[in-house]
Amino acid sequence: MRHLYGIKLLKITTFFVFIGRAYQLIFWDAPYRSLLWDEKLLSPLLELLFNVEWQNYVISLDNDFYIQRLIQFNGVFFLICAILCLLVKSYSFKIVKTAIFFGGFLLVVLALLEAKSKFFVFAMFFEHTIQFSLPFILLYYLKHKEIYKLITPLKVVIALTFLCHGLFALGELLPLPASFVTITMNILGTTEETTIRLLFVAAVLDFIIVIGLFIPKIIKYILLYAIFWGFITAIARVLSEFIYSFSLLTMHQTFYETVFRLSHGLVPLLLYYILNFKNMFNTGDKIIN
Repeated sequence: MRHLYGIKLLKITTFFVFIGRAYQLIFWDAPYRSLLWDEKLLSPLLELLFNVEWQNYVISLDNDFYIQRLIQFNGVFFLICAILCLLVKSYSFKIVKTAIFFGGFLLVVLALLEAKSKFFVFAMFFEHTIQFSLPFILLYYLKHKEIYKLITPLKVVIALTFLCHGLFALGELLPLPASFVTITMNILGTTEETTIRLLFVAAVLDFIIVIGLFIPKIIKYILLYAIFWGFITAIARVLSEFIYSFSLLTMHQTFYETVFRLSHGLVPLLLYYILNFKNMFNTGDKIIN
């Protein structure tokens, strides 16, 4: 029954994504205003359907209050989805699976809004592939109950995430995010020039991960590095901003980012675990859970 640990790991990883995002939306913010304050998109609709002028809409404190409540309501729903991911079984009521599916859809919407807030740099969207794909991968397993069928989907979502992360870190095809530079400088204490060079090396290693995932002879070694790199980049979100004298405040501000990014290390770990038992799974053994 050791292979059941793989399913538990999948559930826990999906839980971390939902609970991290729930904390963000309940206590902080999300880029919903990049859509709800888009004048070109919404102004014609407001004037045509509700006879509301754009200026009155954007300066209304009531409207901003409702937007914030909508974000928090979404956070509460993510919290419910997080709990459901731990409890869901293949024979669970359809409403439970539907809730997880809708939660996954809202993660996709959130990733799209984050890309929109960054001027539609869609690498930003695909960098979140691991996170928003997990609810659907969990539901896919619950339907088919054959864990080895997850190998290809997991390879694809890992590859897309690390590819986009590498494109940003490369600093050539896409603008190098200031957060990448700041986090690295704060942790390593390097100069800006040295940091940019280190990020270039990290980008090359990200591309090696993408290629190595589809080379059977080296995939396990590639996954070991991906596990390490995924956890390091997640933990860096807390370490780079941590101030000992304000430890509770800095944890409140940054720890949720680490929580949902733990999936970047846990999903490669899940794939590594599955590959170690591939011979068992290829017998067609179905795992009911």
